[in-house]
Amino acid sequence: MGPPQTRDTRPSCSSSATSHSDGPRLPRGREHQFIYRNGAKLHAYDRDKAPYPSSFDRDVVELQCMDNAMIVAAKGSASFINFKDRPPRRCLDIGTGLGLWVLSCAKAWPNSTFVGLDMVNIQVPQQFLEPDLADRVEWVHTNILRNKLPFDDDEFDHVHIQCLALGIPENKWHSVFAEVHRVMKPGATIEILEEDAIFPVLPRWYTDPLRAHARSPSTLYPGSVQQPLSYPAPHDTSKLAHEHELLETLYHDVWAERFINPTPSSCIPGYFSAFFERVLVPPVMNFSTPPLAPFAPLPEMSGGPRRTLGGSAPGMQRANSGSSAASAPSPSVSSLLSPLMTDNVLDLSLSHTQSHPHPHSHSPTSTQPTSVASVKSTLSPSPSLSSLHQERGANGNGNGSVPGNGFGPEDGPGNEHGHGHGPGLGRPVRRDSEARSVRSTASQAGSHSSGSSFAKASRRPSVMLLAPSAESTSVGGEDAIDLVPLGGLQEQAEHAQFMHLYRAVTFVLSTKEAMWEELRARVGRRDDALRRFGWREQDYTEKASRARFELAVDQYQSDMRGRIALWHSVVKNGWALPPRDPLTKAEAAEEMRLREDILAAQARADTGEPEPPCRKVRLIFGAKEC
Repeated sequence: MGPPQTRDTRPSCSSSATSHSDGPRLPRGREHQFIYRNGAKLHAYDRDKAPYPSSFDRDVVELQCMDNAMIVAAKGSASFINFKDRPPRRCLDIGTGLGLWVLSCAKAWPNSTFVGLDMVNIQVPQQFLEPDLADRVEWVHTNILRNKLPFDDDEFDHVHIQCLALGIPENKWHSVFAEVHRVMKPGATIEILEEDAIFPVLPRWYTDPLRAHARSPSTLYPGSVQQPLSYPAPHDTSKLAHEHELLETLYHDVWAERFINPTPSSCIPGYFSAFFERVLVPPVMNFSTPPLAPFAPLPEMSGGPRRTLGGSAPGMQRANSGSSAASAPSPSVSSLLSPLMTDNVLDLSLSHTQSHPHPHSHSPTSTQPTSVASVKSTLSPSPSLSSLHQERGANGNGNGSVPGNGFGPEDGPGNEHGHGHGPGLGRPVRRDSEARSVRSTASQAGSHSSGSSFAKASRRPSVMLLAPSAESTSVGGEDAIDLVPLGGLQEQAEHAQFMHLYRAVTFVLSTKEAMWEELRARVGRRDDALRRFGWREQDYTEKASRARFELAVDQYQSDMRGRIALWHSVVKNGWALPPRDPLTKAEAAEEMRLREDILAAQARADTGEPEPPCRKVRLIFGAKEC
């Protein structure tokens, strides 16, 4: 027998709990267990008890870090509510995940205590927290769809909920909000941040050239391992809406079969307003799909001189040389495709058409950012405070005084004057049928197309745009708008758009095993609809269908890897360009032809219409009646 094997016992916030014979046995509830299926880390609850379909793989869980960092950078706090010098004393975070909201707020509010609640144990272990934080932070695990919240009535001053909706069946919202309402103190505040389940789609002008060059080397992603990026289409997809329609269909099946509304931005406000008062609902925040990224510099060719990212194309001036972009020589298409192209060269090429616009191009950077003033100027007036006072008096609710609850325009940055009734949710909003909805239309001018890469207007696109009035109804007027950090979100670097697309695609891929369950069900009932996607008689077996499914997922992931161009964001943030293996002259020529074909197809297909957003996020605020 060989030497006994030892296990690495280092704790991890993303690993399931294990028990060891030389120590106390750790709890073995479902919250501490995970199921590994085809490489995916899934929760151990039965589907009917916890229908949340996403995996808990490391790359998926770490998306929470990106969202938390974005909010803190844009708002200056993990909470959208400005409590000023009166933060809530006891807070509950439902769907806490890693516990990042709890930890961020615990550092900002040193006199507050926190409870982070989730159905799985993936939080940062308390032994790794600073002593002061560990004393004020508690992790609790329960399935809120099956159990009541394990807290007393009227216990919390503030409740935070984020990214919970895609695990809640639509017929469970009343019971969930009833429990949340129960544990809140009178006058306590609540904030919700939820995101729609969007399946990012690649246009034909992008995927058709990839299929035509199906046997080319890795084209757009400069990975350290050479691998095919393009996959041959297993069947004729010309009659499909897009190349990856099968996965999109399965993705929608995931939500439909679990009775989960994939667009919580549209349904939650109605359920929410039945339980809470002084509701504020800003317009939906649409995060723009990024324009086509610059192509990565080609690696050195076999037997040729090494070419680095720091090189510059002949006749091109560096952006930091002191000369303006307008004075630089105009780049040709061939220079844009050159292995010597750098990010600065691309910036010069994009600025070329400020004075010489292409007649059929639509600039990916032509957006006029939506300002706070422009949004407010288009809002319908919210009910006045006096009208609410009158309504309260008419309904027998006393003199209509409005208790303060810690947020509203009078508490927002840059506003030092209150409205005479103390800090609160701003002007209360009527909840009867006559209450007027507030809509924002200013963002219509901010839409953009990821069309031709040869045009650039004077202003870059906004990373986030408020949804137009035809798509999103808001409640609360200026009070609601003041809670959205428009300036902080729109001032993000343009390459942040690629990270938002990466987040959306990663979440889609995190539901891979849930999508497979839906496909397996279709195969089991021999669904004829699968024939549209190339299913033949011999493919209606689990083994054959799994093989086709894996190919479809790999193709989508590979195509999206090139579209996201993660190397672009990496380099923009100061990291070195990831290396690639050298190419032969034939491989380099093939890759150049593919790049030319993509640009040509894009120019032919560009209609100037904006691409749909890659993310839609809804904020909702309210309070428990006093």
